[in-house]
Amino acid sequence: MKTNSKLISILTGLLVALAVLLSACSPATAPVPTTDVNAISTQAALTVVAGITQTAEAMPSNTVVPTATISFTSTPDAAATATAAPTMPPVATLPGSSPSPIPVNPATAFGCYNAAYMADVTILYAPAFNPGDKFTKTWRVKNSGSCDWPRGFQIMFVGGDRFGANTTTINQKVKAGGVVEISIPMTAPYLAGVVNSNWQLATDIGKPFGQVLSAVITLPESVVASGGCLNAVLISDETIPSGTVLSPGEKFTKTWLIKNTGTCTWTGDFKITFAGSDMLSSDTTKIRQNVGPGSNGQISLAMAAPGSSGTYSSAWQLASDDGTRFGQIFSFTIIVK
Repeated sequence: MKTNSKLISILTGLLVALAVLLSACSPATAPVPTTDVNAISTQAALTVVAGITQTAEAMPSNTVVPTATISFTSTPDAAATATAAPTMPPVATLPGSSPSPIPVNPATAFGCYNAAYMADVTILYAPAFNPGDKFTKTWRVKNSGSCDWPRGFQIMFVGGDRFGANTTTINQKVKAGGVVEISIPMTAPYLAGVVNSNWQLATDIGKPFGQVLSAVITLPESVVASGGCLNAVLISDETIPSGTVLSPGEKFTKTWLIKNTGTCTWTGDFKITFAGSDMLSSDTTKIRQNVGPGSNGQISLAMAAPGSSGTYSSAWQLASDDGTRFGQIFSFTIIVK
């Protein structure tokens, strides 16, 4: 009996020890896992990649993903302005005129002075005139430079035929950006076909600037005036054809071959007389030969080029001994430089 009690005590102790051991090995609550930041970042990145991959796979195979573009506002910054096309300056207008952009050519400037052609106010392109007709040519011009034109600036002849006009002073001030109408009285020359007269603005000391301004008219192709039984036509220019280049003041002899197409004889007292443009010689000269109907005569004049550079035209016509003009007008042009 004593032995059984001892055995029971031993077994009870073993059971208590076993209970204590089991209690130490089994925690009362479930452990809370520790948060790993790097793991979360990695997982997020993988999620984004997966989303991008799914989106790309969902797009059609021929779809192009646009690249980034820059949109400029209506007011460009300095960098955009440097590469943008130039903006035409505002155009001042006279009453009754309509504004239009005038391209400004820096190559025509003299310092801060420049001028741009706007319109022909009178004598539009190539109207018909007869030799000796008088008219006034007016251009509308814009001061396209950055300086005002003071009184005393000029419009000067630069080529073609002078139309009987000379350098003219502009007696008014024209502000930068302003518009002015410039007029010159002219006379149609004794020439034939389409003839032009070219002019350009200049400072008070003669320095040209701005666009060339042109007056263009049309004259009869054959200017022949019959004087009863007297008539004449030009056969050829024997010397100094139109466009001959001469030095300032150079002397020359101009010779025409002319046919008597009338029914009367020209006597030695008949003359060749100045008809228009630049004289280049004395007013009238006797032909000093007899030329019968149907015959040709060579008629010459001693001449001299003007002393200044430019383009000059000269027109001449035959006249009887009593001064009656007849026949074709003979004209030619020289270039002095």
